[in-house]
Amino acid sequence: MKTALSGEEAAQAMRDLLGPIGDWTPLTEGEVSQAFGFRAGGRDLVLRIAPRRDGFDRDAWIADRLRGTPVPVPEVLHVGPVGEGAYACVSARVGGVHLTGADAAHQHRMAPVVRALIEDIAAVDLAGTEGYGSIDPATGNGAAPTWAAQLRALLPADWNALGSFDDIAMTEELTATALGIADGLPEVRRLVHGDLGPDNFTVEGDRIAGVFDWEAAMYGDPMWELARYVLWAPVMPSTRVQADHDLDLLAGEPVEDRLRCLVIVNGLWALDFYRQSSQAGPMEYMLNRLNGFRGEPLPVDTGREDYWMRIGRRR
Repeated sequence: MKTALSGEEAAQAMRDLLGPIGDWTPLTEGEVSQAFGFRAGGRDLVLRIAPRRDGFDRDAWIADRLRGTPVPVPEVLHVGPVGEGAYACVSARVGGVHLTGADAAHQHRMAPVVRALIEDIAAVDLAGTEGYGSIDPATGNGAAPTWAAQLRALLPADWNALGSFDDIAMTEELTATALGIADGLPEVRRLVHGDLGPDNFTVEGDRIAGVFDWEAAMYGDPMWELARYVLWAPVMPSTRVQADHDLDLLAGEPVEDRLRCLVIVNGLWALDFYRQSSQAGPMEYMLNRLNGFRGEPLPVDTGREDYWMRIGRRR
């Protein structure tokens, strides 16, 4: 559940931590976090507040690990408790705007730049770390022994909480399909942002200004990002641009089963999140979207509209 500190409570916490502050401004919030911009000590800063600390600790670990790489990650200055059952992360504020507000021409120009960013993240040296999946900031290691184990860990043990017999049957079928494919996937181990949507980076002109919100960072297959773009492409125009660009690069390569597995796991993972947070609209979208992946995949080029981008209405 999202925290609910008032703006004044959050501002006072920053005064207690950093001294005088100015230019206090509410910022666009995440699904589980509050955000504010302000100045302190001559610097532009961002405060995020969430009910859990682990994502912020992961942000700090990533900022340290990626220092000196081509990936522009804001410096994290402080992570700690603030108020009752809430945690704060204070980081440097970077410039730029979210790509969601750009026109179509700009989004198309940025597609290869975002693809290069994904590859820069994947090229980060992982020496001294081990494991797959979610990164433990205390050790730098992944939580799962294999990529297939990580994908399995993202999904609930059963889908009975959905209530509907048809929905339970569909999600159980898709779970079995995805995990069956996962057992045969290559053990690709690279750094993955995990949620590199257009709200989690900013652009200045035709360059990436900053990449943030590394809560979902993990070790695994960078195709995870493309799977998320494909999943949301029918309802997010900027994401559709990126998905089309990246799928074009894969035309003719035998990636359909691998991508289908990751799209299904992404969708089921999101569905379970929306169920737990009682978000009926997103749940309905995800159920319909997942229904379209029950059939065997078509090629990523010629079968794009008939398979990868369709919404398979259940009723």
